[in-house]
Amino acid sequence: MLPFNPPIPQRGGAANEAERGLRKPSRIPLLLLALASLALLQAADAPKTTFSVQLVRGSDSDRPNDPAWKPVGASLSKSLQAVFRWKNYWEVNRQTVTLSKDKVARLRLSRESDVEVRLLNPPHTQIRLYHNGALTRCSHQPISEHMSVLGGESMNGECWFVVVRRDHPSGKN
Repeated sequence: MLPFNPPIPQRGGAANEAERGLRKPSRIPLLLLALASLALLQAADAPKTTFSVQLVRGSDSDRPNDPAWKPVGASLSKSLQAVFRWKNYWEVNRQTVTLSKDKVARLRLSRESDVEVRLLNPPHTQIRLYHNGALTRCSHQPISEHMSVLGGESMNGECWFVVVRRDHPSGKN
């Protein structure tokens, strides 16, 4: 008797797949997953920049209006006194924020004041000051070793400043 050798089905071919009701799995979801993973990895590796943000009051008074306010550090005081007329500068609030490119942070500095810091193309920044919710100042400039100072005068002859800097304030303030 001769051995029975059944025909071997061929793999592939549209007719065979259609007959069996099978389709090739789509590679689009796999490609989208790979692209999303790559984007997440790049975002995680994006360089981050830390900024110190200080709300400062300038005054000729030898005492601050609020006992919680502290004198600014010697370096900042010297920088401000070289440009502005007030004798004393008091730190009202200090916060730090870490940003990556094109990210923005909004910080509440006082009941009336907010600041937004956006890292554009490092070290270039956009700084926006708000008073009672209304935009009052906007600045675009690089902050590398130096600082950005924006401010204005208050009703009682004193002044206020928002100082945004890369270095951390030294000493007490």
